[in-house]
Amino acid sequence: MPLLKVNRERLKRSMDQISTIGATPRGGMHRLALGDKDRQARDLLKRWCMDAGFPVRVDPIGNMFARRAGRHSDSPPVVIGSHLDSQCMAGRFDGPVGVIAALEVLRTLDDQRVVTQAPIDLVNWTNEEGARFSPPLLGSGVFTGAHDLDFALRQTDKEGLSVQQELVRIGYAGAGPVTLPVRKYIELHIEQGVVLEQAAIGIGVVTGFVGIRDTKVTVLGQSTHAGPLAMDSRRDALVGAAGMILAAREIGLAHGPDARVTIGKLAIPSDSHSVVPGCVEMVLDVRHPDAHRLNAVVFALQQRFRAMATDSGLAVHFEDSWYYPPVVFDSGLRSQIAEAAAGFGYSHMELPSRAGHDALNMARVAPTAMIFIPCRAGLSHNELEFAEDQDIAAGADVLLAAALAAAR
Repeated sequence: MPLLKVNRERLKRSMDQISTIGATPRGGMHRLALGDKDRQARDLLKRWCMDAGFPVRVDPIGNMFARRAGRHSDSPPVVIGSHLDSQCMAGRFDGPVGVIAALEVLRTLDDQRVVTQAPIDLVNWTNEEGARFSPPLLGSGVFTGAHDLDFALRQTDKEGLSVQQELVRIGYAGAGPVTLPVRKYIELHIEQGVVLEQAAIGIGVVTGFVGIRDTKVTVLGQSTHAGPLAMDSRRDALVGAAGMILAAREIGLAHGPDARVTIGKLAIPSDSHSVVPGCVEMVLDVRHPDAHRLNAVVFALQQRFRAMATDSGLAVHFEDSWYYPPVVFDSGLRSQIAEAAAGFGYSHMELPSRAGHDALNMARVAPTAMIFIPCRAGLSHNELEFAEDQDIAAGADVLLAAALAAAR
């Protein structure tokens, strides 16, 4: 059978339409999980699927599944998709590209009257971003057994609203089993980096995930009035934390080019301009494709932080938040993706994912792979995030071919 291509005009039209829900003035997206805008996007996706004849099932954590039947209805499905929620004031491609491309795959197969052996399910995962409810990858985590359902439903946002309350409020508290057998899982996503763009490559065959280790760091000094105490007598936790942030960058660079070290979350409980901070809380995010080197970077950071705290009369404590070990994707699926890209004449290369995606959880339970497409300047989680229409369409073509091969 010749390789099928998706309907480019319909794909663009659907992307443009869903991007209006939660759109920001600079062309980005603000659509937090289980908020009103997320409900509107879910409703639109559900209507599109139902209108096309793909029944929609919602599970107890709010994951949405739309099924295109196969010849063997009792066979585990090939699952394709991503997520519709966004970070705060972020981009409109991170997540929705994978969901809308999956919908276009199902529509194209219907247009061409292709019968697959196994069903193909589109999925929209709940709370992938973790911007409103922590931890991220929550819906796929429940589906794969990484999190208990009760734990996930109890998680609250800054206003104290729980996942369960919001699922009920927006009408997406589903029923039935929280997990089902999966034949294979394939996810299309923008790269969120510059490797493909700089190499002028159209398709990324993702080899797997780098390891990710997050640690809560608490720096303790002594709170006091900002006026009376001389500066050389202070035990200023924020000054100590500032030095540690600079040291984190230095250590990350020293373990290059593969290490990534970030402190992107900082809290000062005293939160007053007239108080010398006695406590600072930070989240240290460390990533590396090799598990041993990842742990070596974390050890080096903790050793340096402890020494800096001692020299400044401070204390520092570390608490592990979460750890995702490196993951290698299924070699057969990766080969099918590469063969599909070559068949279409699309340039392609292998590269790892340095960001977390729902495929990380899915790799626990089924053969899994990802397809990357370029994004401009590597910008993501940013209103200026951008992917070209032709790159999205090419990625959808490869997703179609890979899903079709997996469902045979």
